Amino acid sequence: MWDGVTPIRILLGRDGLYGLKNTDRVPLGGLIQLRNATLEDNTLRTAGGAAKLGTAIPGAPKISAAVDYFPTTGQQRTVVMASDGTLQKDDGAGGGWATLLSGLTASGAVPFFTPGGGEVLNNDRLLFYADGLNQERVMVADGASFAALTSPPADWAGTNRPSAFVIHEGYNWAFGNKNAPHLLYRSLHTNHRDFTTTRFAVPIFSGEGEYLVGGLSYKGGLLLWKFPEGAYWYDTRNADTNEWRAFKVGAGGMPGPGCCVLIEDDAIWVDPYGGVHMISATTATGSVRAQDLAYRKLGRFIPDQISREELPRANLIYYSDKQQLWLACAATGATTKNRRLILDLNNKGEVGERWSFEDRDTNEALFLRKKAGVLRPAMGDDVGQLWELDQVTRSKDGAGYTFEWWLADTDFAQLVPGWAGKLKNLHYLQALHVPLSTVSHSIEVWRDGNLRQTLAVALSGGSVSFPLTLPFTFGAEMMQVTRPRRLRGQARRLAFRGLSTVAATDISLSGLIVGVTLAGGT
Repeated sequence: MWDGVTPIRILLGRDGLYGLKNTDRVPLGGLIQLRNATLEDNTLRTAGGAAKLGTAIPGAPKISAAVDYFPTTGQQRTVVMASDGTLQKDDGAGGGWATLLSGLTASGAVPFFTPGGGEVLNNDRLLFYADGLNQERVMVADGASFAALTSPPADWAGTNRPSAFVIHEGYNWAFGNKNAPHLLYRSLHTNHRDFTTTRFAVPIFSGEGEYLVGGLSYKGGLLLWKFPEGAYWYDTRNADTNEWRAFKVGAGGMPGPGCCVLIEDDAIWVDPYGGVHMISATTATGSVRAQDLAYRKLGRFIPDQISREELPRANLIYYSDKQQLWLACAATGATTKNRRLILDLNNKGEVGERWSFEDRDTNEALFLRKKAGVLRPAMGDDVGQLWELDQVTRSKDGAGYTFEWWLADTDFAQLVPGWAGKLKNLHYLQALHVPLSTVSHSIEVWRDGNLRQTLAVALSGGSVSFPLTLPFTFGAEMMQVTRPRRLRGQARRLAFRGLSTVAATDISLSGLIVGVTLAGGT
């Protein structure tokens, strides 16, 4: 019955989300929506689940920041700053919460933790805390409290406090106090808590930006950012400190200390306007160079969808096990971090950046937590609960969430140039999928911008086995093709949208096959 029908193959999972207003710039298979999905195995697949870790902090405060901290080898703690003005730690399994410090001002603070210490043999591990408002603090080993530094610079007084600490080449560096906003401070090499015995404070491009806000140790120097503009590389490779110099390497600044991260051989940061940038080392100049990662495919998607006002409290992590960058942030108009923007760097050389976003969680504190030897994404939410993310079971604490994809509309001119703008007869649709779950997946058919049909497409779980009852569609063991579903009507442009919300269903789509013919007289 399909004689003369042209089967068009649409490859799924090769490309990701596009935010471009002009969908003619989106290639066939590109998506205008990719929600709670992963591209990790080059298919459109339901994103990993979330499971509670331990018990909530008594009183259920919001967890504003969290860090996976090892006071000794093999001894694990999650240390958090909570919205009730306390610093607390768990028992290593998300429970048994102990208050280490109370009475902090939470409003206006942007909390940031930095592990340090172990400077010389037998020195304890240290955990530093800064937030740009409250007095900077340090916890020694697995201590029962956070204490004030014994030798802070005289500049750090009142509410003029550093916004972050960064460990670089055996020193502890700090910056961000508003009364000396361009100064970079350095501790002793043998004592990360001592900033005064040998004072070292150097200005970084004092005439630019408002204040230093974040930094990373990178390639023999410190990458430093200011708010709202300015990216710099402070070259510390020379043995003579008089030869150390700062170079400006980018115009884009940074909103908060948690908005930068190292990825393999490069560094990525988010600017105050929602742009995502990458810094790479260059052998030609012996310095570094910066480039924008987001605008080519996302256009204005990030500033349109994400609150710029809340970006100072955003968290950026690199999930190296799957080569993914995760940004926890707030949606436009929201004050809670209810969005995750994910950049998949697999196949970057072939297809460029691949984007998706998630909206199922309130990830107020996104961080990496070691489990079974792997650093995996975890989060603290708005009611004091820790969660382990990217779980194999596709559900959130047993509940379902929406998995959604939406292809940009097309007239198939990318494949058949003569079809541009012409009317087509629609005949059938098939889905190619990896058989992981037996589930009915809803696929909407959009003709010329209007929803005209909704198909319940049956996806099977497990490999094909015999005997089978005719009629059936046979696929390979790891790839199956659904039976053709009848499409109705005609269209010049066609789009498809998929939706599923059932808990613990793992959907993995690799492509669609659309049967069409050119309508007569067009």
